Amino acid sequence: MRRRILACAVLLVSACAALTACGSSGGSGAGSTGGAAGSKTITIGVVSDLTGVASSGFITDVKGIQAYANRINAAGGVNGYKIKYVVGDTTSTPTGALTAVQALVQHDNVFAIVENSSVFYGAEAYALRAGIPVVGDAIDGPIWTDPKNTNLFAAAGVLNQSYTILALGQFMKSQGATKCASIGYSSSVSSQQSASGFIKSCETAGLKSGYLNNQVPFGSTDVGPIALAMKAAGVDGVYLPIDPSTAFALVAALHQLGVKLKSVLLATGYGGDLLASKAAVQAAQGDDFATTGVPAEANTPATRQRAADLAKVGVTGPPTFAEQEAYLSMSAFVAGLGAAGPNPTRASFMKAMSMITNFDANGLLAPEKVNFRDYAPARVCMWAARLEGESFSVVPGTPICAPNMKLAG
Repeated sequence: MRRRILACAVLLVSACAALTACGSSGGSGAGSTGGAAGSKTITIGVVSDLTGVASSGFITDVKGIQAYANRINAAGGVNGYKIKYVVGDTTSTPTGALTAVQALVQHDNVFAIVENSSVFYGAEAYALRAGIPVVGDAIDGPIWTDPKNTNLFAAAGVLNQSYTILALGQFMKSQGATKCASIGYSSSVSSQQSASGFIKSCETAGLKSGYLNNQVPFGSTDVGPIALAMKAAGVDGVYLPIDPSTAFALVAALHQLGVKLKSVLLATGYGGDLLASKAAVQAAQGDDFATTGVPAEANTPATRQRAADLAKVGVTGPPTFAEQEAYLSMSAFVAGLGAAGPNPTRASFMKAMSMITNFDANGLLAPEKVNFRDYAPARVCMWAARLEGESFSVVPGTPICAPNMKLAG
């Protein structure tokens, strides 16, 4: 399932304190450039935006990695190999991503990279040349939709920006919306494409297009004119593939203007990080949030297992965005490692990943199953969680599954 329905459209930009353990590892045992035979450990590089402008969305990333790795290692590892990890910080820049990956490969001799980053694209050309497998959240742009990047594996499947996610329009229709609006950042192609695709999705669902603005400055909260324009257009269904700070400011402005909204859907924001902020909780009352696969509140065996694993590393409540992404990426990595056999090499790992067509993260991506080499999935399913009071609940009627539609041109 493409939790990227929606998160991939957004590069989180709020500044935040650096992760205390940045650069540390869950053990720095020997990795392998070509194989791991006899080592009984597999060392991976964990790459994330732990400092810099995007850090607020990623500083808890290592918790998700640690939670999944701890459970696997406690059960004896994968085909007898324990997983160790070394952390690399991108500093929220493409050049920082390249520096981090080079250090992990050349100094730490990692077997593979597990990434959750808004800027990993800065390191991909190097990783591809070096033959380094990369498993990750695929939120940093079109590198993940290019079949030439044979070392990349999107943990929740590819979101191809050349296609319209029809489930979005159907979701708006199910909430009673009749006229749709969206905005995108001027400096983010993926944000712009997501906003434009949403309007097309609404039109395909029989709803009207009310307002589209793809020239919003990145991270801006100066949204008064936008709110006035939406009110004038009579919109009642809004999808926001943007930073939560911009989204919350716009929703607040719409409420102040007395705009009656049937549905507000945010691409990011769901999780424990929102609940930790009283201001955010107040700002987001009644809003819906796309989730990374099945929401914790669905209380399925898969979400209960994730909650138990995270609790052992000190996480209570719904996982943060970064924890969801990291846990899911580790699940995908472990699936490939298991399929690679008792003597895995980087090449055999990538071959094994390429042959997996039914990955669902042990149910976290239900009802979808991911084919790691499908660059234009036939359908997308979306879950949503609604904030009411100080907790989330699953939006009735979700998940919604619908075909993807190729955009003209």
